[in-house]
Amino acid sequence: MNKFDSGLNLPTRPSRTPLKTEILWGCERGGSHHFPRDIGEIQTRRHSTDPKPLDAFRIAVMNAMDRVWVMDEYFLMPDGGTNPDKRILTILDWLHTDLIACDIRILTKKHDEIDKDMLELFQIREKEINAYQTRRPKQCSILVNTCLRDKFNYIHDRFAIVDDELWHFGATVGGFHASVNAASRGWSAVDSGAIAFFELAWDKCKER
Repeated sequence: MNKFDSGLNLPTRPSRTPLKTEILWGCERGGSHHFPRDIGEIQTRRHSTDPKPLDAFRIAVMNAMDRVWVMDEYFLMPDGGTNPDKRILTILDWLHTDLIACDIRILTKKHDEIDKDMLELFQIREKEINAYQTRRPKQCSILVNTCLRDKFNYIHDRFAIVDDELWHFGATVGGFHASVNAASRGWSAVDSGAIAFFELAWDKCKER
């Protein structure tokens, strides 16, 4: 096991099922279908230096069959300007060496705290996936574009597309934010136009 492997047993990959809309609130139990009920729980999470992300999103990413696309200026950068190393390593754990999805794109903005070496970890993980799965029908590609603010400064909310499912986040993609916030899932990324919109933003952010 190398230093990037999580050592976790991966969940069984589900077969494709019809989309079902649901809303989830972030909490230290890994997510809830209800608003927070206890002020102590709210305060504990609010003051946490490492809020637990949504388990449902983590599992969706780990089980992705085709694509994982993220559009979020702060996906890689924790609140309060704290060290981003742990956040990035957490996301890399989701992109494990057994990952089937081949199209991983993260559209975010540049942060001074995130240097070239940190971003290079995503390319290392891409190489590990392809080396581990030598008979993949299609090579895995992991791309991080940090031009969202500079080239396409029109986004307020945060979004993710996992396969053909659209996720909408009130705060950081993945449910990392410490304050009370929610995410919804189960929307068709095709019918909603999310795939075409992401491609538009991605293409604009690639322009020189």
